[in-house]
Amino acid sequence: PPNASVDRFSYDDSIVRKFLFATYLWAIVAFLVGLIIACQLRWPSLSFGVEYLTFGRLRPLHTNAVIFAFAGNAIFCAIYYSTPRLCKAPMWSPKLGLFHFWGWQAIIVAAAVTLPLGITQSREYAELEWPIDIAIAVVWVGFAVNFFMTLKNRRERHMYVALWFYIATIIAIAVLH
Repeated sequence: PPNASVDRFSYDDSIVRKFLFATYLWAIVAFLVGLIIACQLRWPSLSFGVEYLTFGRLRPLHTNAVIFAFAGNAIFCAIYYSTPRLCKAPMWSPKLGLFHFWGWQAIIVAAAVTLPLGITQSREYAELEWPIDIAIAVVWVGFAVNFFMTLKNRRERHMYVALWFYIATIIAIAVLH
């Protein structure tokens, strides 16, 4: 009918743009470190005798940068973009979103500083020291609260399968961490 009201929705994508920019930035860093360590396999002297630039110090930096910095930011970008659209509701707390973004970037910087210095737990894919692990847990809880409160306040009755995957991911990562 011509006079039927149509719901219109607008979304604040500023947090999405922040995570997207961080994804690009950390991708360049992660892939550059990967290129350096790949070249060091052929030319070990590329560390120039500096202990912080050796393969053993840069490899954990590369793997953590790819997992946490590149892939992590990309996943958060996708979740912050799609969740409001699937729920037809804004994210519950833009401030929690900013806390999540800046907290995650601080964690990445902390890892980028400590790993080349050799400050690690010496466990494969769990190298980060306990203060950084605690920061990850705190930031993850902030992200989870923001997501689940958005889900609670959704205007779309149907829960799309992507939301179920996000729920499973948030819980599984919390359990694994």
